[in-house]
Amino acid sequence: MYTGYKEFVYTDNDLSNFYTDPNSLAGKFIENEYLLVSDMDGKVVDKYCYQDGKFRKVLFPTISNKYSKSIKPRNDQQVLALDLLQNRISKVKLIRGVYGSGKDFLMLNQALEYIESGMFNKIVYVRPNVTVANVPDIGYLKGSLEEKLEWTLAPLYDKVGGREGVDRLIEEGLIEMVPLLHIRGRSFENSLIYVCEAQNITTEIAKLIISRVGENSELWLNSDTH
Repeated sequence: MYTGYKEFVYTDNDLSNFYTDPNSLAGKFIENEYLLVSDMDGKVVDKYCYQDGKFRKVLFPTISNKYSKSIKPRNDQQVLALDLLQNRISKVKLIRGVYGSGKDFLMLNQALEYIESGMFNKIVYVRPNVTVANVPDIGYLKGSLEEKLEWTLAPLYDKVGGREGVDRLIEEGLIEMVPLLHIRGRSFENSLIYVCEAQNITTEIAKLIISRVGENSELWLNSDTH
């Protein structure tokens, strides 16, 4: 299964040769793929990203916003995930993992930092309205479009001070909820298009969303590995 990174285990001599000519591995990697360099004890000693024909060293990324203050990655995979989110070269980004691995936590907090800094004007929040298997549909929902979609915002509540925090961001125009039904014909500029639970979309829907990415915008998707 493609994970977005490869791990190479090296002896001391191998490490010396690698650092002398890191690009000797270039033919084994595709654009934006990561490399974890480990010693014979299995300890990761370095991290790189293969971009534009060469390896770029991955430093230790952090996130800081007014909601969560300072956030640091907890493992090597989260280091790579944060580096991906902070790399402006890649405009379409996917983070995949099991539940509880921190996908939404990292993505949302990085997105909020970018909104605070003015890098993007707003978060365009998309969550497929797919029900749980073997659970009956609750049927027609009353209210406005925002009220009908309110349940999709549940993953955001714990990160921004509950429902009131989310409502405030919506009122300020910093978060826009967009149902997939209404995404045709839209073009989102200076926006971060955030797709939650992307395992529930089809290839055709993914292509449709990608075609909505306008000038100075990025598309972020997370999905459950299962």
